[in-house]
This record gives sequence, C-alpha cells and structure tokens, in this order.
Amino acid sequence: MKKIILLLCIYLTVASCDVIEQEPIDAVSTQELFVRPSDAEAAIVGTYRNLANTGLNYVVFAELPTKNTVGNALNRQFEQMNNLIFVADNSQFGILWDQQYVLVNSANVVIAKVPGIPGMADAAKNAIIAEARFLRAFTYFNLVRYFGPVPLITSPTESPDVAALQVPRAPVDAIYKQILEDLDFAKLNLPETHAGLGRTGRATKAAAYALGARIHLTRKSWALAIADANQVISRKGETLSVAYANLFLTKNSAESIFEINYDTQLQNNLATTFLPASLSGTRTIQINPNLVAAYETGDLRKDATLGFANADNYLKKYSRPGTKDDNIIVLRLAEVLLSKAEALAETSYPNADALKLLNEVRRRAGLGAIAPATLADFRTALYKERRLELSFEGHEWFDIVRTGRLQQILGITDNNKSIWPVPSAEIARNPKLLPQNPGY
Repeated sequence: MKKIILLLCIYLTVASCDVIEQEPIDAVSTQELFVRPSDAEAAIVGTYRNLANTGLNYVVFAELPTKNTVGNALNRQFEQMNNLIFVADNSQFGILWDQQYVLVNSANVVIAKVPGIPGMADAAKNAIIAEARFLRAFTYFNLVRYFGPVPLITSPTESPDVAALQVPRAPVDAIYKQILEDLDFAKLNLPETHAGLGRTGRATKAAAYALGARIHLTRKSWALAIADANQVISRKGETLSVAYANLFLTKNSAESIFEINYDTQLQNNLATTFLPASLSGTRTIQINPNLVAAYETGDLRKDATLGFANADNYLKKYSRPGTKDDNIIVLRLAEVLLSKAEALAETSYPNADALKLLNEVRRRAGLGAIAPATLADFRTALYKERRLELSFEGHEWFDIVRTGRLQQILGITDNNKSIWPVPSAEIARNPKLLPQNPGY
C-alpha cells in the first residue's frame, strides 16, 4: 500500500499529496502498470480524470475578471479577482497552478511510458500518446496565457525530492514551440472518432485542429488559423444545426468537438456555483447586468443562457445541481467558425466569407444578417458575438487580452496585468520561479 500511495504522489502530483487509505484508481506505476496494452488505456483515462478536476476553474477563471460576472462575499478570492485585484497570495491562483501541473505530469507519464509497453502495436501506442500530447498542449496553452513564462516540464516527475521539483520558468516562445510540436503529433496520430455516447470526451483529429485554430488566432497567425479551421469544417460542416439551448441540455451534441464528460461519480460544482438557492445552488458567482443588456431583442441565446429568479439573473447553462454532472464544452463548431471569420477579416476586409461565417452564428441565434462597413466595425460585431455565443465556456478574459482591449473593456491601463502573478506559495517552494511577473 505504501508503494502504491507513493507512486500516486510521484506520478499524479507536482506539489503535495494527501495520503488516503484506499486503492487509488488513477495511480500509474512503471513497475506494476505499463506492461500490457490495457495499461495504456487505464493511464490515459486517468489523465482525462485529471482534466476533469480542472473543469470548474477552466470555466470560472476566464469569466471572473470580466463584465460577465459580479463578485460577492461568498468567495472572497473570487470577489478579489472580479474587482481586478490580482495578488500573488490569492489561494485560487495556487489551486489553478497546481491543477494544471498535476495534469501535465499525468500526460508526461503516458508519453514517457507507453512506448515501452510490449506487445502493443505502434499505431495503437501513438494514438494514446497523441491524446496525452493533445492534453499537454491544451494545458500549457492555458498556463502560458494565465502566467506567461512557466516551468516547461516534459518528463515525468519521478522523485519526491524537493530539488527535482524546482524547475525554472521557460520563455514564452519555447513553451509555444512545445505546444505546437505536441499538437502536430496529435493531428497526425489522433483518431477521427471514438465510439460511444461520450465520443467527444476524448481527443480526435477535429479537436486537435480546433485547438490549433484557437492557438493560432491568439498568436495572430491568421493563415494558420484559417487552415486549421478549414480542417475542422471539412469534418463538421459550417452549418450550426443544433438549437443553442440543446448544446447544454444534451451532452456531446453534433456540434461538439471536445467536451469534458462528467457523471454521478465524477462530478463538478458548476451548477451550484451559478444557480440561486431556489434552484439548489449557492450562486457564488453572479451575472453582471452588463451581460444581460448586451443581447439584442430576439436573441435566442439569452433565454438559453440566463434565467431570472428573486429579482436577479442567474446562469443556467449548467443546470444539474442534483447530479452535478454538467459537461463542459471545451471546443465546438461555432467557436471555429468565429475564429475563421476573424482570421479572414484580419487578412483582408471587406470579406464575404468572413461575413457569411459571422452571420451563420447569428442565424442560429435567431438574428438577422449584418454587413459591417469597416474592419473596425466588423471587429466590434465579432467580439460581441464571441462574448454572447461562448459566455461561461472559458473564453472572455482571453479574448479581451488577445485583442488588446484591457483598457477599453475593463479599464486596466497596466498591460502587465494581461498575465497573472505566479502564486506566492509556489515561489516559496521553488525560488527558481523568481523573479515574479512584472508589475506584481
């Protein structure tokens, strides 16, 4: 038992480990596992479980500092972030950091150990490794957007020794180089589809290209963003056929590309976080009236996104407080269409194809077509559509930052605040993380 617990600590965490006296279902041991093909499957499933553990924060951290939410005293750390007070000793930053590196380490184990499994075909090995590399790329993309330069760790952390965990931060360019290398491998080796009801709960080629479109859009690599979006569209089409509300009421819809799947054993607190007490929630995070006012008359997304109770609005995209098994949509077709539209417009405007894609999103929302006269007008329209289409799906903060609107939207004049401080607890554990990010 002590050996199994130690292996769980070493392979699935980068910081501390709470010892629980039970058989760990996600532990991966180089001695006891990775000796048969089924061990590779068990290990990647464990990595997806670590992804699921990041789900709540994936959604809320991208909304808290924006005008989509209003902080309240039910969670002082959330309220602090909503008030644009970013401080290194906010414990939520430490939680975010730890969760990401647990996921990175779990992916690293799969990438390092699966190649040595005897009796497993190379194609099968590469498919599993591609899933792990997709997850590692996704995680480092989030880390670099949140914190800027971070430790770039691509091998399993196999020692509990403190010195082994003290890794300096890598330059942002080096992190993106690794992200794109991982994604290239994933595009080549991921399957087109997975079987079963949770088919979008595991990475596919379409997911890798959709993530690529998001990454290239962030880096203003317009041609690459368009190319990756086209790969997704070739597989999914460019018509949004699912009613907006059904994206969230029905799991793994036809529009979905990659979802974090939950069930009654693997749960999250999204519904309770956003729903009012009358609907069995705590409403720790409230809806900003600014978001409510942003919808046009007749926008079907408003009623699908927001409810009204006790003289206040609440979020109803996540609506399962009893079972706590709302899925989290990470990648879906509407985002890809908007990403391609933005990249096309930034390449040349006026652009009929960009307008067509933007208006497809509006059509599904029940709105009429528009034709902004200038690129500036198109940007304003597109940013609004992204906000309303993708609200509370992990986008708004990053969209504001990448489009240079911190001052315009949030009144932030210090561009250092486009990334957040490295958690003070992490610096205390690892002085190699110094110096702190500028401005903190």
